[in-house]
Amino acid sequence: MNFVAGVAKCQNYEREEVERSMTLAVERAGGMPDIAPREVLVKANMLSPSEPELAVTTHPEILRAIAGEIRKTCDFPIRIADNPGYIFTDAGSLLEKTGINGITGIEGVTAGLLSDMGIRDVRRDSFRALDSARISARYLDAGFCVNAAKLKTHVETEISGCIKNIFGTADIGTRKKCHSSPSQKRLADAIVDLYSIRPPEFNVLDAVVGMEGDGPSHGQPRQVGYIVAGRNALAVDWVASAIMGYDDPLCVPLMASAAERGIGPRARTEIVLNGADWDELPVKGFKKSSGLVRAFPTFLRGFVHKLVSISPKLDKRRCLGCGICRNVCPVDAISDAPGPDGKKLPAIDRLKCVSCLCCHEMCPTGAMTAHKNLLARLAEASRF
Repeated sequence: MNFVAGVAKCQNYEREEVERSMTLAVERAGGMPDIAPREVLVKANMLSPSEPELAVTTHPEILRAIAGEIRKTCDFPIRIADNPGYIFTDAGSLLEKTGINGITGIEGVTAGLLSDMGIRDVRRDSFRALDSARISARYLDAGFCVNAAKLKTHVETEISGCIKNIFGTADIGTRKKCHSSPSQKRLADAIVDLYSIRPPEFNVLDAVVGMEGDGPSHGQPRQVGYIVAGRNALAVDWVASAIMGYDDPLCVPLMASAAERGIGPRARTEIVLNGADWDELPVKGFKKSSGLVRAFPTFLRGFVHKLVSISPKLDKRRCLGCGICRNVCPVDAISDAPGPDGKKLPAIDRLKCVSCLCCHEMCPTGAMTAHKNLLARLAEASRF
């Protein structure tokens, strides 16, 4: 079976440029499937109330162009939505900061939190890591879903693309349960469990400006220059991995877990790439995330995994004492401790900490850093 991915060059977020490139990417992906006569959901990446220029969220011009493509085939209501990071519950601030408010002026297009129609319990015999999951009812009931992801690195999953974007359909408890997984593979299996519940009908990757380094919230914006589209999320993520410079995408546990479960292609040869050649996709010098175990030979990885350490470390100078890190920790490893001038600072219980780095991801100032031990720094230096 062949999977089709469409690629179109797009150098900036000027509206005409994005609309032209979006049309090309969708056409090269074989077009969107038939849309069921119900609400069309655009599942954006709205991780936090961050300005579009920071490359944390799906750019509003990408979402506007997706809505335009949907309008070419139907006049059903369009809802742009996501469940953001655990502590961002103010929809008004989220939509304003991300620029998504500007899209709601289009007739028939609304935006908000994905959980606003409630949460539903889901169980599947095919789950590998979860016993059950709580998923937004709006996502489960949508007649058609466009998965509008952002090309980013991720300190836990290495790549944040289309499959990882579906993680946001789950409620806080389920996401914490996934993040408390004891291993990288277990976390990957949990994310694929969530993805398998209701795969989206179409996928778009905002790779005009991506994020490199220690994403998904504190990396650095990086000019990439592509929009990628396809009916299969893993096929689009294969393109994303090529852009990031992965010679073997299946060395990424999330990609490997999806491939071995038949979510999509198991090899590049199973993908029909329209609009670009594989060799031209890699962005020179793209800084991957600190998923460091892959730097070692396969036969050593089980042993090395215990020695290579990336763990949260507090930069007291940048800490606001807001308590967000304590609230998002899935294993209650963070408590308040007295700091200077009576300010409370987070204290990490290293015996409880599972190094999931949720505190790093959600910290508004980046005060909770992703600290690499000596072996991790040596491994990273040898990889690039």
